[in-house]
Amino acid sequence: MNSDASTPDDGETASVSPERRDRRRDDRPTGHDDVDRPPIDVLDDSVVGTFVLDASFRVVWANRTVATFFGIDREALLGADKRELIEHEIKHIFEDADGFAERVLASYDDNAHVDVFECHVVASDDRADRWLEHRSLPIASGPYAGGRLEHYTDVTAQKQRERRFEAIFNSTYQFIGLMEPDGTLVEVNEAALAFSGLDREAVVGKPLWEAPSWQVDDETPRELQAAVERAAAGEFVRYDVDVRGTDGTATIDFSIRPVTDDAGDVVLLVPEGRDISELKRREQELRQSREFLRQIQAVADIGGWEIDLRTDSLKWTDEVYRIHDLPPDYEPTVEDALSFYHPDDRPEIAEAVELLVDGGYPFDLQLRLVTATGETRWVRALGSPWYEGDELVGARGTFQDITEWREQRRTLERQNRRFEEFASVVSHDLRNPLMVAHGSLELARTTGDDAHFDRAESALDRMGSLINDLLALAREGRRVEGTTTLELATVVEDVCETLPLDGATVDVSLGEYSLDADERRLRQLLENLLSNAIRHGGDDVTVRVGVLDDETGFFVADDGPGIPPEVRTSVFDRGYTTSPDGLGFGLAIVESIVAAHGWNVDLTESETGGARFEILVS
Repeated sequence: MNSDASTPDDGETASVSPERRDRRRDDRPTGHDDVDRPPIDVLDDSVVGTFVLDASFRVVWANRTVATFFGIDREALLGADKRELIEHEIKHIFEDADGFAERVLASYDDNAHVDVFECHVVASDDRADRWLEHRSLPIASGPYAGGRLEHYTDVTAQKQRERRFEAIFNSTYQFIGLMEPDGTLVEVNEAALAFSGLDREAVVGKPLWEAPSWQVDDETPRELQAAVERAAAGEFVRYDVDVRGTDGTATIDFSIRPVTDDAGDVVLLVPEGRDISELKRREQELRQSREFLRQIQAVADIGGWEIDLRTDSLKWTDEVYRIHDLPPDYEPTVEDALSFYHPDDRPEIAEAVELLVDGGYPFDLQLRLVTATGETRWVRALGSPWYEGDELVGARGTFQDITEWREQRRTLERQNRRFEEFASVVSHDLRNPLMVAHGSLELARTTGDDAHFDRAESALDRMGSLINDLLALAREGRRVEGTTTLELATVVEDVCETLPLDGATVDVSLGEYSLDADERRLRQLLENLLSNAIRHGGDDVTVRVGVLDDETGFFVADDGPGIPPEVRTSVFDRGYTTSPDGLGFGLAIVESIVAAHGWNVDLTESETGGARFEILVS
């Protein structure tokens, strides 16, 4: 039983009219002459199961849908004490029998509020497995005043949609879908459709192995079908496979993840794929390069070296000299070569070379090298034993400058961390307004009160603002690639024309100060700083924009209440805000844009005690 959906509402009650009651007396079921049937037979064929209980909580009416849901003869319900029905007939059909009984019986003991929760009916010979939403409310007037009206709505389809949503979108793979355990594709994401160049209708509703993308050869569909069978049995399946895309055949890292229900049975399969064609191509190239480098021939920016134990000599190719910033006529010894490594890395390479020349043990290391000009670089050094017959006569290896590659890897790691943070914020901060919108729409649907639509609209507006700020943070994490010389005063004036200043005053004292920047991102920086000052500075705040005394940048200062020193380091954190209506991303965007330009930002106190943001450009 899912009790998270409970929404007490003491203001909601029901009324059952006695009109036409006398005309229906002859239609009462035999053996229940003491039960008045209400004129609500129009609900008999409703998809919502309904109980009407009198003040003693006896069943005075129940529709056929209740009997279908519960697998109980309706004639056995009429006139019965609902408490006894729950204990002896009804509660046992639910997965959480005791929880269901406790929840419903409590509503009889305190018959003054609306109770809503979800409950799971377990399948049997006379009833289907389904999820129901229980909604009950007190009857305030009419012959059954003091009684209770109970509705049961089948929400099984909604539960299935929720499972599908979670299964598809709580994943990080590029191509994602959803299958029945028999392999029938029921959903697929846009990335997979774009890759294959197919419409959704061409693949949904059919076995995945029949999709055109998998018709590479006769074996590929059979292998996929076997993988589906394994996954349907509960196994996580993963392998690399070639499939057809719009740009030709591609290699994907493919997997099938089983999704189980509460009983552990597989109810869904999630096929996932990631295009690794480029990775496979690079692996192949690397294998070819290593084979080529074993012959000590310089290719690209990779050099080669050779130690001859017979002559106690060391040879370098031209690329190794270039990496060391040494002239080609320099004659290195093994000791000289080791001396160029960073002091902290030198013991590791010395030990590796000793093991190689003494015992033939190869090595593959990434270490820091200090060149002849004092520059520190990252290099990859590989060494392999050199045999003539069975005799170890020396060692040969490759030498590569990987400084740029390591920097790219660090950049990629930063981007991955930013993505993970972005995903975490989205999953956390969107949940609350989404729940508010969902709950408000449900209340509007059941009560007809338009005020709930306003709450839903407000929640959606907040989600829109949150998404816009999150996307800005994700995009603005990149470094600026192109700048132009801009007169700052002109940019500030343009920004002010688009801001709702109300009673605020913006005093611009920049003269002819100019700077090199990306104009679009500079405008966004100024919009956030000015909006922040106007929002928090008071109705008649004055905001000053000026040049720093040493002309190393500019400042935005206000005469508002200021920012306490103890929280100044926190205001740039994503999600930090002191306003109940704020999202806490404005200053985080400012810091991101500043960092993208290679600038710095400092928060201090203005001359009037307000906040002062200093942007240090140089």
